[in-house]
Amino acid sequence: MSRIKRGIMMLTLLFTFFIFGKYFLIVNEEPKKVDVIIALSGDAGRLEKAVDLYKKDYSDYVMLSVASEEGLRAQQAIELGVLDAALLLEDEATSTYTNAVYSKDLMELYHLRSAIVVSSDYHMRRVKLIFERVYKDSGIELTYVASQRNDQVWYKDWTNIRYTFNEFVKLPAYALRLYKFIDIE
Repeated sequence: MSRIKRGIMMLTLLFTFFIFGKYFLIVNEEPKKVDVIIALSGDAGRLEKAVDLYKKDYSDYVMLSVASEEGLRAQQAIELGVLDAALLLEDEATSTYTNAVYSKDLMELYHLRSAIVVSSDYHMRRVKLIFERVYKDSGIELTYVASQRNDQVWYKDWTNIRYTFNEFVKLPAYALRLYKFIDIE
């Protein structure tokens, strides 16, 4: 194959990635009534999406995974309309993997059998991969609902490009189960 053809092929692949790359990462299922809504820490919009689902009566409880992190504090959830008695707080997680481990522990402690897991749209493919592995054989049913970071086209904003690129780096590491050896986000 000539250099020109290879170059055109590479540019086409790069262009395709820039246009459609983020959409591979998005997992966004139809919400349904569950025992608890789990909001993962880490980015703007996650708590707001969880509260929106709570207000629409998808659950009577909201779990904040890493409730001490800015943007996911109990007081912020209360200010947005979640009852104090409806909050379950998980404060130990340090990564997506430990979000899954500790939220599962809390679900088992409270005998909860179903959850909506809320995270940023670009983060959801990895969230689903990890949660499905951690919750395997638990009998707990999970639904994945994405919050959107912002309305901008992802490849026109450097922050979104960085988040998307980071997910494409982290996803294979998680697929290879490296999270068990290193605590990556």
